[in-house]
Amino acid sequence: MGSARLATCTGAVTLALVLSGLCLDARAASLKPCDKAVRFTAAWFAEPELDNTKTAAELTKLGAKLQGTGAQLGHVMVETKLAVVPQESCSGFVVRLEFFKPVLRVASEFSPGTCAYARVLNHEQTHVRIYRDVAHQFRALDYPWAPGAATASILAYAQLELERLLQAQVLFDSPEEYAKNVTVCGGEILRLVKPAGPPYITTPNRISAL
Repeated sequence: MGSARLATCTGAVTLALVLSGLCLDARAASLKPCDKAVRFTAAWFAEPELDNTKTAAELTKLGAKLQGTGAQLGHVMVETKLAVVPQESCSGFVVRLEFFKPVLRVASEFSPGTCAYARVLNHEQTHVRIYRDVAHQFRALDYPWAPGAATASILAYAQLELERLLQAQVLFDSPEEYAKNVTVCGGEILRLVKPAGPPYITTPNRISAL
């Protein structure tokens, strides 16, 4: 049935891999070992900019790098960066996860105050909450290997763990969640945006290295 082809999605994460301060000077080399050789930190995922000016077709074009071919009703897009830097007061490293320029978009076919707008906005705000939960879990990570590991190995571990945590976004974007678009709001979504392809099941955890 063609009416089952609409879905919301979350934009793909861009990951910039940064190795900072890897050449420790003599002062840093003389520091005592840290109690925790590798610490993980994550910035707060700020309230995203809200954009309701682009059509579903424009959102779909913006999200063209995502898997899927259907119409996007909304998405959350954010730039993400991982960096490994020396700890300042002892000999060890900090892995930093940062988020830049988060934007939450709802297709302009849905006017604020309508049921369809609220449906899409609520879905995307859940993705924002998941990002914040991911940041919380990232801070609790423990590097499983002995001190003295190469920074590239630390970074690779952090990237794999981030990908694992972001699977929560995929689990939320279930077929059952997307199917609600067909029945909610008395079919308002389907009346406002015509189906353009199969259900848009995206992979927001897909990470590309710049």
